[in-house]
Amino acid sequence: MAKARKPGPEDGSSSGEAPEPFGVLDELDEQLIVLLERDGRMSYSDLGNEVGLTPGGARARVKRLQERGVVRVIGVTSPNAVGLSSIASLQIEVSGDIDAVADRIAAFEGVRYVVLGSGRFSILVEVYATTPAELFTLINRQIREIRGVSHIETFLYDSVHTHRPIFPLLNGR
Repeated sequence: MAKARKPGPEDGSSSGEAPEPFGVLDELDEQLIVLLERDGRMSYSDLGNEVGLTPGGARARVKRLQERGVVRVIGVTSPNAVGLSSIASLQIEVSGDIDAVADRIAAFEGVRYVVLGSGRFSILVEVYATTPAELFTLINRQIREIRGVSHIETFLYDSVHTHRPIFPLLNGR
């Protein structure tokens, strides 16, 4: 599955080059992104046939999109299928250095993502565990003990109603 996104530090890229402005995609780029979102394992031959390019042309376009940080082809795992049935979202109030707290939280096994924000909660975290007891330990004996974590609101997931990993493109194609 592919995700259209802006490049970031999680890419491990530090080329120093500024990314191209957001939205600088032509119609072929957008068609390729939509196809890769549906099936990230499509061959370059099939991609080319779908958009009117040769396999080499499709490969070059996809490679350019990857190099620009627009798309990354990854596998998406179902948490329940791999035994991670205890899932929660944590809204965390922080006093002090938000980056230091986020770095500490991100280091724990079971932390899926960490988002920095503004407003009442400084950090939003999604955590996964195999059992409720493991989830309790992660939240209350690890994350809650970090210096600077002043309050945690926990939302336990009972089920996921809708998950859309496919992003709409600017031009709505």
